[in-house]
Amino acid sequence: MLGRALLLLIALLVLPAPALAGGVGVFDQTGFHFGGALREGGGTGSWMDQGGGIEIFLGKTDHRLSGRLRLSYAAIIDLSGGVQHAGLFSVGAQVELLDLEKKFGLYPLLDLGVSPLVTQIRFFVFADAGIGARYRINDVVSIFGELTGLVRYDKAFTGGPLIFLGARFAID
Repeated sequence: MLGRALLLLIALLVLPAPALAGGVGVFDQTGFHFGGALREGGGTGSWMDQGGGIEIFLGKTDHRLSGRLRLSYAAIIDLSGGVQHAGLFSVGAQVELLDLEKKFGLYPLLDLGVSPLVTQIRFFVFADAGIGARYRINDVVSIFGELTGLVRYDKAFTGGPLIFLGARFAID
């Protein structure tokens, strides 16, 4: 089910459009999840995620609906000791709900992803949904912050909060 939704979202984002617009961005991610361990040995515990990545932002800055493709690295830190490493790939969308004077905006968001590149942990799929805020510094540069709820699945579900902070550079 999640795989089909991910493929549908990718297909919608890559359909030809009359004009290409968007941008690139960089971000930091910090989060926590609780429940089953992601390593092969199993167990339960509390985990912290710390990492960052790049994104390709799809859509004109004056449109309400935008898509995004994210590639990132995360160190998954067992709070009782040990670090695992994961490469993450996700696709998502956001809808601008509030745009005050083209400077400040609020938007809900949804991302679906996989971790195809892992060391010492299992392959997992994930989804995060939440709310974001952005501030446009000028026509090219904006900064953003997002607070999401993350759900992961490998052999069981785990979840927790995830925070993103970053900057986007428009190429409309």
